Amino acid sequence: MKTARNYSRLFIFLILLYTILNTDRNIEAAEPAGKIENPAPPVARPSEGPETHGKILVELFLARERKGDLEAIKKELEAAGITRIRPQFFRLGNPPENIAIGKNIPADVARLAIRLAITYNRDIKSLLPEYRFFPDHIVIGSSAFDEKSEIPIQPEDLKRLSDPALTTAQFHELYRRLTGEDKRNPTYLE
Repeated sequence: MKTARNYSRLFIFLILLYTILNTDRNIEAAEPAGKIENPAPPVARPSEGPETHGKILVELFLARERKGDLEAIKKELEAAGITRIRPQFFRLGNPPENIAIGKNIPADVARLAIRLAITYNRDIKSLLPEYRFFPDHIVIGSSAFDEKSEIPIQPEDLKRLSDPALTTAQFHELYRRLTGEDKRNPTYLE
């Protein structure tokens, strides 16, 4: 019983500490009066080359039998300038056939992620809305979301997303249209 109380007190202390630290940061980061409070969200930036891909985080959820492919996956991502890779392996079964691509991911990197998902995670059957993820984040095979939040994608739409002629802005416009985010109402909320 004492242990449970100690954990509760520790948890409360950590929450208070986090709140205090964030309050200080928010005060320092406050902007002078007269500025727009809620500016429009930034549009996806154009591809700037591999040297700027250092901010991108790729999370991979793969089947256990794909452990041997991890080095090949890392080499492909590192060739594109991506070094922040967080692989995880399912103990049993296969991860969902989904992908999430953040709004700042360049189109060439997004196409690479789509190809990797098709190759190493069997296929892509659904998209996860980009607003649920950090702008520089790619997730392949996530089981962290309810199936209802996964938006099914048809093979022809996936082929359209993989089109090398798409610019970064066109890619994200199509991605948001396919997920319903272009209307600020993801299709799974209808």
